[in-house]
Amino acid sequence: MLNSEAIKKDFVFFLKEKLGFNDNKIYINPNIVLKNKDKTLIEKFLKQKEEGIPLDYILNSSKFYEYEFFVDLRVLIPRPETEIIVDYVNNHFSSPINVLDAGTGSGCIGISIALQNPNLNVYGSDHSADALNVALINKNKLDVDNFSLVHADWLSSFKKESFDLIVSNPPYIADQDPHLENLKYEPNKALVAKDNGLGDIRLIIEQSTEVLKRGGMLILEHGYQQQEEVEHIFKKNHFSDISNLKDFQGLPRITLGTLE
Repeated sequence: MLNSEAIKKDFVFFLKEKLGFNDNKIYINPNIVLKNKDKTLIEKFLKQKEEGIPLDYILNSSKFYEYEFFVDLRVLIPRPETEIIVDYVNNHFSSPINVLDAGTGSGCIGISIALQNPNLNVYGSDHSADALNVALINKNKLDVDNFSLVHADWLSSFKKESFDLIVSNPPYIADQDPHLENLKYEPNKALVAKDNGLGDIRLIIEQSTEVLKRGGMLILEHGYQQQEEVEHIFKKNHFSDISNLKDFQGLPRITLGTLE
């Protein structure tokens, strides 16, 4: 049944994380007598893996920026390259400011920024009540005082010039993209956007010109092939000092700019 090295590796991780097995119990003792509840959990794990459910969803746990986040099928699984946004904020902002994580999902970006920078006032918004419930679990789990949740459709609910900094990892995949087949268990609305993946990006940039303070910064994650189009939308909406951050493969994945 465990017919690949990847599944074997996940199975060993599951035994350690979920059942508390150590290496001696897994690798050395071939005559382990399992409790019925452990047998049930193992059978459930194997069934879920056969169905292709990602390990993070099976464990209800995902690591992001040195923190452990609760995740389930209501939110995306955090990706390592998104940590670059948190790195940038940590390295460039220190004075007390208002920060918005637009489309917060599990809350991983906003909560990580808040935990790393206790002097910042961080807000996480999402149009999905399900996603906000997950973010609330993580806010309470990680005991974050300077992170607040807002039910909002992108930036439409905020007053003018509310924020000094807006960060976002919005949907940016086109609806016919073949990569979606490998993401079938993740919420489609958090992945797919109209206009060849640029619809939500364009909306966020346009709305940010109202809710950002003059001189405020917008940081957006996007597909590596969208860099030129995203930069064009930034320029069209009166952003300057536009630059791009590369992911761990050296591909342009994050664009940022300052509102004039």
